[in-house]
Amino acid sequence: MKKTENKALNVVEQHGQASLSPGQKIFNALLRKLETERQLLAAWQETIPLHQQYYANQYQPLMRSYHALLAQLVRLLDNAYSAKGLSRHDQEKISHIICSVGAAIIGDSDAADLKRIYRMHGGADVDAAEEQQEDFAESGQEPDSGLHASAEHQREHARAAKRKKSAKAAAREAKQQEELHKASQSVREVYRKLASALHPDRELDPLEHARKTALMQRVNIAYDKKDLLGLLELQLEIEQIDQSRINSLSERQLQHYSKVLSEQSAELRDEIAGMEAEFRMRFNLGLQEAMSPLLAMRHLKSAAKGIQQNIHVLKNDLLAFEDIKNIKAWLKSYHI
Repeated sequence: MKKTENKALNVVEQHGQASLSPGQKIFNALLRKLETERQLLAAWQETIPLHQQYYANQYQPLMRSYHALLAQLVRLLDNAYSAKGLSRHDQEKISHIICSVGAAIIGDSDAADLKRIYRMHGGADVDAAEEQQEDFAESGQEPDSGLHASAEHQREHARAAKRKKSAKAAAREAKQQEELHKASQSVREVYRKLASALHPDRELDPLEHARKTALMQRVNIAYDKKDLLGLLELQLEIEQIDQSRINSLSERQLQHYSKVLSEQSAELRDEIAGMEAEFRMRFNLGLQEAMSPLLAMRHLKSAAKGIQQNIHVLKNDLLAFEDIKNIKAWLKSYHI
Protein backbone atom coordinates (compact mmCIF):
# COMPACT_ATOMS: atom_id res chain seq x y z
CA MET A 1 0.00 0.00 0.00
CA LYS A 2 1.11 3.50 -0.75
CA LYS A 3 1.77 5.75 2.21
CA THR A 4 -0.33 8.89 2.33
CA GLU A 5 0.70 12.34 3.40
CA ASN A 6 0.01 13.17 7.03
CA LYS A 7 -3.65 14.03 7.45
CA ALA A 8 -5.59 15.34 10.40
CA LEU A 9 -7.73 12.71 12.04
CA ASN A 10 -11.14 14.23 12.67
CA VAL A 11 -14.75 14.16 11.56
CA VAL A 12 -15.70 16.87 9.06
CA GLU A 13 -19.12 18.11 8.10
CA GLN A 14 -20.46 16.43 5.00
CA HIS A 15 -22.32 18.13 2.18
CA GLY A 16 -25.88 18.78 3.25
CA GLN A 17 -25.16 18.09 6.93
CA ALA A 18 -26.43 20.89 9.15
CA SER A 19 -23.79 20.34 11.81
CA LEU A 20 -21.77 17.61 13.46
CA SER A 21 -23.57 15.36 15.90
CA PRO A 22 -22.81 15.66 19.64
CA GLY A 23 -20.79 12.44 19.46
CA GLN A 24 -18.77 13.73 16.52
CA LYS A 25 -18.08 17.02 18.30
CA ILE A 26 -16.89 15.20 21.42
CA PHE A 27 -14.68 12.94 19.31
CA ASN A 28 -13.09 15.91 17.51
CA ALA A 29 -12.60 17.83 20.76
CA LEU A 30 -10.83 14.85 22.32
CA LEU A 31 -8.56 14.50 19.29
CA ARG A 32 -7.55 18.17 19.55
CA LYS A 33 -7.03 17.84 23.29
CA LEU A 34 -4.85 14.76 22.88
CA GLU A 35 -2.74 16.43 20.23
CA THR A 36 -2.12 19.40 22.53
CA GLU A 37 -1.17 17.07 25.39
CA ARG A 38 1.11 15.06 23.12
CA GLN A 39 2.93 18.22 22.10
CA LEU A 40 3.29 19.35 25.71
CA LEU A 41 4.66 15.96 26.77
CA ALA A 42 7.11 15.97 23.86
CA ALA A 43 8.19 19.50 24.81
CA TRP A 44 8.90 18.41 28.40
CA GLN A 45 10.79 15.34 27.20
CA GLU A 46 12.93 17.56 25.00
CA THR A 47 13.39 20.36 27.55
CA ILE A 48 14.32 18.39 30.68
CA PRO A 49 17.65 16.99 29.36
CA LEU A 50 18.57 20.44 27.98
CA HIS A 51 17.65 22.04 31.30
CA GLN A 52 19.70 19.49 33.24
CA GLN A 53 22.67 20.07 30.95
CA TYR A 54 22.48 23.86 31.29
CA TYR A 55 21.99 23.56 35.04
CA ALA A 56 25.06 21.35 35.44
CA ASN A 57 27.35 23.14 32.99
CA GLN A 58 26.32 26.77 33.44
CA TYR A 59 24.20 27.42 36.51
CA GLN A 60 25.95 25.28 39.12
CA PRO A 61 29.49 26.53 38.35
CA LEU A 62 28.20 30.11 38.65
CA MET A 63 26.51 29.29 41.94
CA ARG A 64 29.70 27.70 43.29
CA SER A 65 31.67 30.81 42.33
CA TYR A 66 29.07 33.02 43.97
CA HIS A 67 29.08 30.98 47.18
CA ALA A 68 32.88 31.10 47.28
CA LEU A 69 32.71 34.90 47.11
CA LEU A 70 30.05 34.94 49.83
CA ALA A 71 32.37 32.84 51.99
CA GLN A 72 35.05 35.49 51.47
CA LEU A 73 32.53 38.13 52.53
CA VAL A 74 31.71 36.19 55.72
CA ARG A 75 35.39 35.90 56.64
CA LEU A 76 36.05 39.56 55.82
CA LEU A 77 33.13 40.76 57.96
CA ASP A 78 34.16 38.48 60.80
CA ASN A 79 37.63 40.02 60.76
CA ALA A 80 36.10 43.50 60.66
CA TYR A 81 33.80 42.76 63.61
CA SER A 82 36.44 43.71 66.19
CA ALA A 83 37.84 46.66 64.26
CA LYS A 84 38.09 50.02 65.98
CA GLY A 85 35.41 52.53 65.23
CA LEU A 86 32.51 50.07 64.89
CA SER A 87 29.58 50.65 67.22
CA ARG A 88 27.69 47.88 68.98
CA HIS A 89 24.87 48.38 66.50
CA ASP A 90 27.33 47.97 63.62
CA GLN A 91 28.50 44.71 65.15
CA GLU A 92 24.91 43.48 65.46
CA LYS A 93 24.42 44.23 61.78
CA ILE A 94 27.58 42.31 60.89
CA SER A 95 26.39 39.30 62.91
CA HIS A 96 23.00 39.48 61.21
CA ILE A 97 24.62 39.56 57.75
CA ILE A 98 26.96 36.69 58.60
CA CYS A 99 24.07 34.52 59.84
CA SER A 100 21.89 35.39 56.84
CA VAL A 101 24.62 34.69 54.31
CA GLY A 102 26.02 31.75 56.25
CA ALA A 103 22.65 30.00 56.37
CA ALA A 104 22.59 30.02 52.56
CA ILE A 105 26.12 28.71 51.99
CA ILE A 106 27.06 26.69 55.05
CA GLY A 107 25.53 23.48 53.73
CA ASP A 108 27.61 23.71 50.55
CA SER A 109 30.90 24.17 52.36
CA ASP A 110 33.08 21.81 54.37
CA ALA A 111 35.16 24.71 55.71
CA ALA A 112 35.30 24.37 59.49
CA ASP A 113 36.08 28.06 59.94
CA LEU A 114 32.82 29.09 58.25
CA LYS A 115 30.80 26.90 60.62
CA ARG A 116 32.71 28.32 63.59
CA ILE A 117 32.12 31.90 62.44
CA TYR A 118 28.45 31.15 61.79
CA ARG A 119 27.94 29.72 65.30
CA MET A 120 29.95 32.49 66.95
CA HIS A 121 27.63 35.12 65.49
CA GLY A 122 24.49 33.35 66.64
CA GLY A 123 23.86 30.81 63.90
CA ALA A 124 22.47 27.37 64.68
CA ASP A 125 24.74 24.40 65.28
CA VAL A 126 24.79 22.96 61.76
CA ASP A 127 26.54 19.73 62.70
CA ALA A 128 24.05 19.05 65.51
CA ALA A 129 21.10 19.61 63.17
CA GLU A 130 22.58 17.22 60.61
CA GLU A 131 23.17 14.58 63.30
CA GLN A 132 19.57 14.91 64.49
CA GLN A 133 18.31 14.35 60.94
CA GLU A 134 20.54 11.28 60.61
CA ASP A 135 19.25 9.92 63.94
CA PHE A 136 15.67 10.23 62.70
CA ALA A 137 16.56 8.47 59.46
CA GLU A 138 18.34 5.62 61.24
CA SER A 139 15.58 5.10 63.81
CA GLY A 140 12.86 5.11 61.17
CA GLN A 141 10.74 7.35 63.42
CA GLU A 142 8.42 9.92 61.95
CA PRO A 143 8.50 13.47 63.37
CA ASP A 144 4.73 13.51 63.98
CA SER A 145 3.16 10.14 64.70
CA GLY A 146 -0.18 11.86 65.31
CA LEU A 147 -0.41 12.82 61.65
CA HIS A 148 0.40 9.24 60.69
CA ALA A 149 -2.34 7.91 62.96
CA SER A 150 -4.81 10.41 61.55
CA ALA A 151 -3.97 9.38 57.99
CA GLU A 152 -4.38 5.71 58.89
CA HIS A 153 -7.78 6.48 60.44
CA GLN A 154 -8.86 8.22 57.24
CA ARG A 155 -7.76 5.25 55.15
CA GLU A 156 -9.70 2.85 57.38
CA HIS A 157 -12.76 5.08 57.12
CA ALA A 158 -12.45 5.04 53.33
CA ARG A 159 -12.15 1.25 53.30
CA ALA A 160 -15.25 0.94 55.47
CA ALA A 161 -17.20 3.25 53.18
CA LYS A 162 -16.10 1.21 50.20
CA ARG A 163 -17.44 -1.98 51.80
CA LYS A 164 -20.86 -0.35 52.24
CA LYS A 165 -21.49 0.30 48.58
CA SER A 166 -25.13 0.64 47.75
CA ALA A 167 -26.78 -1.51 45.13
CA LYS A 168 -27.13 1.57 42.95
CA ALA A 169 -23.40 2.31 43.19
CA ALA A 170 -22.58 -1.31 42.43
CA ALA A 171 -24.82 -1.23 39.36
CA ARG A 172 -23.21 2.00 38.20
CA GLU A 173 -19.77 0.46 38.61
CA ALA A 174 -20.83 -2.64 36.69
CA LYS A 175 -22.06 -0.45 33.85
CA GLN A 176 -18.78 1.45 33.81
CA GLN A 177 -16.87 -1.82 33.66
CA GLU A 178 -19.01 -2.93 30.74
CA GLU A 179 -18.31 0.33 28.92
CA LEU A 180 -14.59 -0.08 29.57
CA HIS A 181 -14.74 -3.60 28.18
CA LYS A 182 -16.49 -2.42 25.02
CA ALA A 183 -14.02 0.42 24.64
CA SER A 184 -11.15 -2.04 25.01
CA GLN A 185 -12.73 -4.22 22.33
CA SER A 186 -12.78 -1.21 20.01
CA VAL A 187 -9.03 -0.79 20.43
CA ARG A 188 -8.49 -4.51 19.87
CA GLU A 189 -10.62 -4.39 16.71
CA VAL A 190 -8.53 -1.57 15.22
CA TYR A 191 -5.36 -3.44 16.15
CA ARG A 192 -6.53 -6.65 14.47
CA LYS A 193 -7.34 -4.81 11.25
CA LEU A 194 -3.90 -3.24 11.20
CA ALA A 195 -2.18 -6.52 12.04
CA SER A 196 -4.08 -8.28 9.28
CA ALA A 197 -2.95 -5.71 6.72
CA LEU A 198 0.62 -5.27 7.92
CA HIS A 199 1.80 -8.67 9.15
CA PRO A 200 5.25 -8.94 7.51
CA ASP A 201 5.34 -12.76 7.43
CA ARG A 202 2.80 -12.70 4.62
CA GLU A 203 4.93 -10.42 2.47
CA LEU A 204 7.41 -11.92 -0.03
CA ASP A 205 8.86 -8.70 -1.43
CA PRO A 206 11.94 -7.75 0.69
CA LEU A 207 11.32 -4.00 0.58
CA GLU A 208 7.65 -4.36 1.41
CA HIS A 209 8.53 -6.85 4.14
CA ALA A 210 10.88 -4.30 5.74
CA ARG A 211 8.28 -1.53 5.47
CA LYS A 212 5.57 -3.64 7.05
CA THR A 213 7.92 -4.80 9.79
CA ALA A 214 8.60 -1.19 10.77
CA LEU A 215 4.91 -0.31 10.63
CA MET A 216 3.95 -3.39 12.64
CA GLN A 217 6.43 -2.39 15.34
CA ARG A 218 4.66 0.96 15.61
CA VAL A 219 1.31 -0.82 15.74
CA ASN A 220 2.46 -3.08 18.59
CA ILE A 221 3.87 -0.15 20.56
CA ALA A 222 0.62 1.79 20.18
CA TYR A 223 -1.48 -1.23 21.14
CA ASP A 224 0.63 -1.98 24.22
CA LYS A 225 0.08 1.61 25.34
CA LYS A 226 -3.65 1.44 24.46
CA ASP A 227 -2.96 4.37 22.17
CA LEU A 228 -6.15 4.43 20.12
CA LEU A 229 -5.22 7.73 18.50
CA GLY A 230 -1.92 6.28 17.33
CA LEU A 231 -3.67 3.21 15.91
CA LEU A 232 -6.25 5.30 14.07
CA GLU A 233 -3.50 7.51 12.66
CA LEU A 234 -1.73 4.41 11.38
CA GLN A 235 -4.94 3.27 9.72
CA LEU A 236 -5.17 6.64 8.02
CA GLU A 237 -1.48 6.53 7.08
CA ILE A 238 -1.73 3.18 5.28
CA GLU A 239 -5.09 4.16 3.76
CA GLN A 240 -6.97 1.48 5.65
CA ILE A 241 -9.45 4.22 6.50
CA ASP A 242 -10.15 7.51 4.77
CA GLN A 243 -12.13 10.66 5.50
CA SER A 244 -15.44 9.15 4.40
CA ARG A 245 -14.88 6.20 6.74
CA ILE A 246 -14.15 8.52 9.65
CA ASN A 247 -17.22 10.61 8.84
CA SER A 248 -19.41 7.50 8.80
CA LEU A 249 -18.43 6.22 12.25
CA SER A 250 -21.60 5.32 14.12
CA GLU A 251 -22.57 7.07 17.33
CA ARG A 252 -21.87 3.85 19.23
CA GLN A 253 -18.38 3.59 17.73
CA LEU A 254 -17.74 7.25 18.47
CA GLN A 255 -18.88 6.72 22.05
CA HIS A 256 -16.50 3.79 22.52
CA TYR A 257 -13.64 5.61 20.83
CA SER A 258 -14.25 8.73 22.92
CA LYS A 259 -14.18 6.64 26.08
CA VAL A 260 -10.74 5.29 25.19
CA LEU A 261 -9.49 8.70 24.09
CA SER A 262 -10.66 10.23 27.39
CA GLU A 263 -8.68 7.63 29.32
CA GLN A 264 -5.68 8.19 27.07
CA SER A 265 -5.94 11.92 27.71
CA ALA A 266 -6.09 11.35 31.47
CA GLU A 267 -2.98 9.15 31.32
CA LEU A 268 -1.12 11.80 29.33
CA ARG A 269 -2.11 14.48 31.84
CA ASP A 270 -0.89 12.27 34.68
CA GLU A 271 2.41 11.67 32.90
CA ILE A 272 2.85 15.39 32.25
CA ALA A 273 1.94 16.24 35.85
CA GLY A 274 4.40 13.66 37.13
CA MET A 275 7.22 15.04 35.00
CA GLU A 276 6.43 18.59 36.08
CA ALA A 277 6.22 17.63 39.78
CA GLU A 278 9.54 15.80 39.62
CA PHE A 279 11.05 18.78 37.81
CA ARG A 280 9.80 21.22 40.45
CA MET A 281 11.10 19.03 43.27
CA ARG A 282 14.51 18.54 41.69
CA PHE A 283 15.07 22.24 41.13
CA ASN A 284 13.24 23.44 44.26
CA LEU A 285 10.49 25.30 42.43
CA GLY A 286 7.29 26.18 44.27
CA LEU A 287 3.82 25.16 43.12
CA GLN A 288 2.81 28.81 42.91
CA GLU A 289 5.30 29.46 40.11
CA ALA A 290 3.88 29.20 36.61
CA MET A 291 5.73 26.47 34.76
CA SER A 292 6.02 25.20 31.21
CA PRO A 293 8.90 23.81 29.14
CA LEU A 294 9.51 27.25 27.66
CA LEU A 295 9.36 29.00 31.04
CA ALA A 296 11.65 26.40 32.62
CA MET A 297 14.58 27.30 30.37
CA ARG A 298 13.75 31.00 30.47
CA HIS A 299 13.75 31.05 34.28
CA LEU A 300 17.01 29.10 34.50
CA LYS A 301 18.84 31.38 32.06
CA SER A 302 17.44 34.44 33.82
CA ALA A 303 18.64 33.06 37.17
CA ALA A 304 22.10 32.40 35.74
CA LYS A 305 22.26 35.94 34.41
CA GLY A 306 21.23 37.27 37.83
CA ILE A 307 24.01 35.31 39.53
CA GLN A 308 26.55 36.68 37.05
CA GLN A 309 25.45 40.19 37.96
CA ASN A 310 25.64 39.39 41.68
CA ILE A 311 29.16 38.02 41.23
CA HIS A 312 30.25 41.22 39.51
CA VAL A 313 28.79 43.39 42.28
CA LEU A 314 30.20 41.21 45.07
CA LYS A 315 33.71 41.25 43.61
CA ASN A 316 33.64 45.05 43.64
CA ASP A 317 32.27 45.07 47.20
CA LEU A 318 35.01 42.76 48.43
CA LEU A 319 37.66 45.07 47.00
CA ALA A 320 36.00 48.09 48.58
CA PHE A 321 35.55 46.37 51.96
CA GLU A 322 39.29 46.03 52.39
CA ASP A 323 38.94 49.56 53.79
CA ILE A 324 36.97 49.53 57.06
CA LYS A 325 35.56 52.98 56.23
CA ASN A 326 33.68 51.50 53.29
CA ILE A 327 32.26 48.76 55.52
CA LYS A 328 31.03 51.38 58.01
CA ALA A 329 29.44 53.40 55.21
CA TRP A 330 27.75 50.28 53.83
CA LEU A 331 26.42 49.28 57.25
CA LYS A 332 24.67 52.63 57.61
CA SER A 333 22.29 51.69 54.81
CA TYR A 334 21.77 48.14 56.09
CA HIS A 335 18.68 47.58 58.23
CA ILE A 336 18.01 44.53 60.37
